[in-house]
Amino acid sequence: MIIGMWVLALALAVLLVNRSLERSRNPNDAVVSSVDGGKRSISLQQNRWGHYLVTGSINGSAIDFLVDTGASTVSIPADFAARIGLPKGDSIPISTANGMGVAYRTRIDSLTIGDLEIRNATAHINPGLSGEVLLGMSVLKHYELVQRGNQLIIREP
Repeated sequence: MIIGMWVLALALAVLLVNRSLERSRNPNDAVVSSVDGGKRSISLQQNRWGHYLVTGSINGSAIDFLVDTGASTVSIPADFAARIGLPKGDSIPISTANGMGVAYRTRIDSLTIGDLEIRNATAHINPGLSGEVLLGMSVLKHYELVQRGNQLIIREP
């Protein structure tokens, strides 16, 4: 009986620690949108490493995005692209922080974060990328970005 209680307590502790770690990795898994003067916006908090991660969707499939103003386009991990059926277009050379690589052109019907949505966005499928989608300037250029402290506001112009 006592062993069972210890196992239950340990399992609960692991669950709570795991939830806390995930929340520190992506504090924006439930984005709150707002409207001011008819313009929609979202407000993101930095994670513990100083990055802006946010949960959104591509063509209705949920995925985490890493806001990357240094990326010229949206870069999608190949495994996620295959899972949601994105078509692989022409191959193109790309230059990343990790060096040169090859990616494939694609188009996204719908990219959504909170109440913000872009339709028919250019992107590329990156076989060398894993984890989050890089949310680059091909989408971010459609919005105003304001950073204050550890908060990033993305709003319609």
